Amino acid sequence: MRLLSVPSTSGLYKAILKSMAGRYSVYAVNLLSMIVLARLFAPEIFGTVAAVAVFYTFFQLMAEAGLGPAIINLNGLCPNDRNGLFGLTITIGLVLAALFSALGPVFLGFYELPRVDEVVPYIAISLLFFAASIIPNALLLREQAFYRIGYAGIAAEAFSTLVTIILVQLIDPLHALAAKGTTSAITSFVIVWFMSGKTEFGRPVPGINFSAIKPMLRFSGYQFGFNFINYFSRNLDNILVGKYMGAGMLGAYDKAYQLMRYPLMLLTFAMTPAIQPVIRNHAGDPVLVELIHRSFTFKLSLIGATAGLFLYIASEWIVLIMLGSQWEEVTPIIRILSIAIPVQVVLSTGGSFFQAMNRPDLLFLSGALSAVVMVSAIVTGIIQRDIELLCWCLVVAFHINFIQAYYYMYRKVFKLPLRWHLVRMLPAATIVVGMVAWSLL
Repeated sequence: MRLLSVPSTSGLYKAILKSMAGRYSVYAVNLLSMIVLARLFAPEIFGTVAAVAVFYTFFQLMAEAGLGPAIINLNGLCPNDRNGLFGLTITIGLVLAALFSALGPVFLGFYELPRVDEVVPYIAISLLFFAASIIPNALLLREQAFYRIGYAGIAAEAFSTLVTIILVQLIDPLHALAAKGTTSAITSFVIVWFMSGKTEFGRPVPGINFSAIKPMLRFSGYQFGFNFINYFSRNLDNILVGKYMGAGMLGAYDKAYQLMRYPLMLLTFAMTPAIQPVIRNHAGDPVLVELIHRSFTFKLSLIGATAGLFLYIASEWIVLIMLGSQWEEVTPIIRILSIAIPVQVVLSTGGSFFQAMNRPDLLFLSGALSAVVMVSAIVTGIIQRDIELLCWCLVVAFHINFIQAYYYMYRKVFKLPLRWHLVRMLPAATIVVGMVAWSLL
């Protein structure tokens, strides 16, 4: 245990604190934005935008293709290769934006929701600027420039919310809400591209050396594969809820899921950008990395269990304060989903450790198994047309995936029995069992 006091561990926690500080500022603005906009737009409008935004997430991972994490692991990158990668992502963004625009009638026919195709052009433009942000954002992450990334996020969220509030007074509410994502993507790109000039590899400009991606294909290929299957396992619920239960129910479910994700955002999502850049320097010492991981995840599990319990107990008040009385149907949904928060808080950091230890192959394998479990859970809930059953199925699926993901990490990466990890999770597991028992009474 003395190894836990070595500089590498303190370096990890220092990087995590910087990442959390930057992210928390963004989340605070994002939360304020949600509170304001939830009172300006009806659930049906949120549901219509969310229906198309689900596919936007898929096109995002197509554009990124695992390139970001691959760049973070690089030790060197010449200007010609840097510019070639930047030019490649912009080209991919243009192609995908054009393809997304052409899919408007497909989305309309699939969902059978009126006006869903009107959201598509806004999402397409957002996709182009997201793709353009991939390289400069990865350069900033590699240098652990979390404050600068935070500034970009705050500016993008605040400015896009202000524009949306102004637009809803002038144009159709659906178009005003759809324009928020577009404004955010453009603002974020401009800022991160400008700030990437202070990184080791410098500010990229569009180049034509697309072959610069070849040395990264193995790592980015596995990462893309994981992102691809992870997308379907994490977004199929939104797609099917929108199709089979309508825009109103999708709006409520999406808001419940968003509220449930806030503890994850405040904890692991704010921390994970710092893990890979720090741990990659110790990839050759799995003993040290496991000790760091064990201490780190134990603390996370306790914090996650506390956050889950709080959300479970205070769900009714949280919905009323955050969203308003028109969203009361969100309460039972979020109460069930909160049971999965402790396990998700820990599980969400696993991918960064796989990446840092140069095992994207295991990350892909674990992701494939996770997808099978998640899709089975989602289909079960959708077939019954029961949103609460769907949530219970998801809670079970998250716990199954927790076991299999850490089995691969401990047996294949750390070469240790899984029980070393599970024993440390017992205090948090006790709280989870208590929430389940209370729900079933």
